[in-house]
Amino acid sequence: MKNNITIHKKNELIRGIDDYSLHAKRALNAIYWAMQKHKRYSYDSMLITFTTLRKVMSLENDNRYIDTIKDALLELQKPMQLNNYTHPVTETHYSWYSEPVLTKVGFLQDDKSHKEHIVEVSVSTLVRHIMQTKGNFTPLDLIPITNQFRTKYAMKLYEYLKSFESYHYIDITHKHMMELLNLDEKSKYRYYSDLYILIERQLKQIVKKSDLKEVRLSKSKELSKDKIFRIVIRKDGVKNATIANMKKNLNPLIKRF
Repeated sequence: MKNNITIHKKNELIRGIDDYSLHAKRALNAIYWAMQKHKRYSYDSMLITFTTLRKVMSLENDNRYIDTIKDALLELQKPMQLNNYTHPVTETHYSWYSEPVLTKVGFLQDDKSHKEHIVEVSVSTLVRHIMQTKGNFTPLDLIPITNQFRTKYAMKLYEYLKSFESYHYIDITHKHMMELLNLDEKSKYRYYSDLYILIERQLKQIVKKSDLKEVRLSKSKELSKDKIFRIVIRKDGVKNATIANMKKNLNPLIKRF
């Protein structure tokens, strides 16, 4: 297996909302990589060796990797949410839609070696359709970049911002940011000032560990007053995504508040 492992992830999934842990997010990307590599979109189930999952999830130094993988796959049986979504088969448009990534998970033992364990997963029909239909995809280097993040917030923000890499900046409302990071009203980050500090920490991690070297929060009393997070992505970005033009031009998968 090459040292560089890259996927082209559909923006619907990147901009969706979930409560997955860091390892569950890595497991989702590992399954995505395996399906993309072997073009298993039309199959009800797929087999992946523990060796492969351990490699693609960067768990070589985890002595409890079997339990880590098991817990991560269990999480992927919980639903993820999509906003302003049109179903690729029925063409039904949903303002809000929810479905799990995995519908079935099982561990098997290779009859040939009797040593290598194999994971059998069934990816939901919807997710398989999303992965192969036409639209906007974002390239993500799992190794050596995405798997370097140490918090689920940094990983989520990196993938999200990467999908807007051509933009100079994007404006995100406080409410949208709370939903994007799956934070509720009881969270210690529920206030704008505390959430600002959390995001600033994640962006510093992104700059240090990824190819997005210019991302930062823009400081402004006006933005703070309106509870808007303006994240600069690239100095030479060709577009700006303000709250106003989001409604006109931006990918409709961003929820409109």
